[in-house]
Amino acid sequence: MGLFKKLRKKWEKWYYHDLDDDSGWEEEDYYGEEEYLNEDEYDSFHDADTRTVMVLENLGRMKEAADRAEQSREEYDAITALLVDMEEIDALPNEEKVQIVDQAMHIEKLERERQRLFNESGGMDEEQIKLFKRYEDDIPGGIKKIREAEDYRRLIRMDMRKMEAERNSYRFQLKEAVMAVTNSRGAAIICAVSMAIALVLLAVLQGVYKLDVSLGYILIGGAGALTLTVLFVKYQDAAKEIKHLEKLRNRMIGLHNTVKIRYVNNTNLLSYLYMKYDTDSADKLEEDWARYVEIMNARYKDEKIRADLEYYYNKLNDCLSRNGIKDPDIWNRQVRALTDPREMVEIRHALLSRRQKLRENMEYNKEVAEKSQKLIKDLASAYPEYSEEIAGIVARYDGN
Repeated sequence: MGLFKKLRKKWEKWYYHDLDDDSGWEEEDYYGEEEYLNEDEYDSFHDADTRTVMVLENLGRMKEAADRAEQSREEYDAITALLVDMEEIDALPNEEKVQIVDQAMHIEKLERERQRLFNESGGMDEEQIKLFKRYEDDIPGGIKKIREAEDYRRLIRMDMRKMEAERNSYRFQLKEAVMAVTNSRGAAIICAVSMAIALVLLAVLQGVYKLDVSLGYILIGGAGALTLTVLFVKYQDAAKEIKHLEKLRNRMIGLHNTVKIRYVNNTNLLSYLYMKYDTDSADKLEEDWARYVEIMNARYKDEKIRADLEYYYNKLNDCLSRNGIKDPDIWNRQVRALTDPREMVEIRHALLSRRQKLRENMEYNKEVAEKSQKLIKDLASAYPEYSEEIAGIVARYDGN
């Protein structure tokens, strides 16, 4: 157990490494198929640390994908419930619809009056005010979510930059190591050929001219042995470096997959939040929200209008609740949809678009989780001698 915790701590320290570079990053397209290691790249799997890190890495992907899918599922269910309420409203008897429309029209009239009274506190178009009114309770939390997602995006981009630097370093080191192997081999061949030629010449001198060439044999043998030894050491060092770089390459592939999944999830989340709140940054949404609050504070000064609105809100809620609408309160903030069928169609279309995006996000994370789960199973199948160890890592991960 202690060894597993140490290995997991070691893996998490590498996996969530500190980032301190806030330089810019040119955005790349990280959508598409993930890079998963093939069988040829599992040569290092026989190493215990590598096995643990590889399994933990895929378990981490599964957990992150499951968390993201659960967040999307909650929002998906809320949107589905609202769409069901819309269908229920459309199916109401005419007499009930007349009451609902009448109360909604009173609310609309009072809200127009409130806008007229406090028009001097404008600064936002009415469509944006409607949107903010619909999400009054969500926007403060939405600003925080967007800001956190944008900060996380900066961290991911720094990860990308560091990863690209590692790729370039890997390519350069591999090129140098391969060149060293090639040069050492070539130099050894040249040295051997030169020694052979020199020995032949000495033999000719000794045999034909009867010269004493013993010293020559000693010098050629010593120099050749020394040279070949040096070349052999350089060759061995370069070969070890190539093996080390292959392990580094496997680590970079795993890191690339992890960063890609995080990038896709982060991009999907920001895209959804930007679409939901009709903004392009947390700063802009916060600025618009502050202006909206100022406008609404001015409008709510008229207590008579607020009291009248409360009265019709209650009547509308009672009527909707009586007819089986599960979330009647939400219609207080979008009564225009109850009086104008075109508005109802637009809201339904927007909700369907959001739900489709959430469905795609859930499917993407389901696919990520399934791929990681399959990869763990494939590892256990490909290496049956480690299957029990892999099962133990999974069990201990789930238990921690």
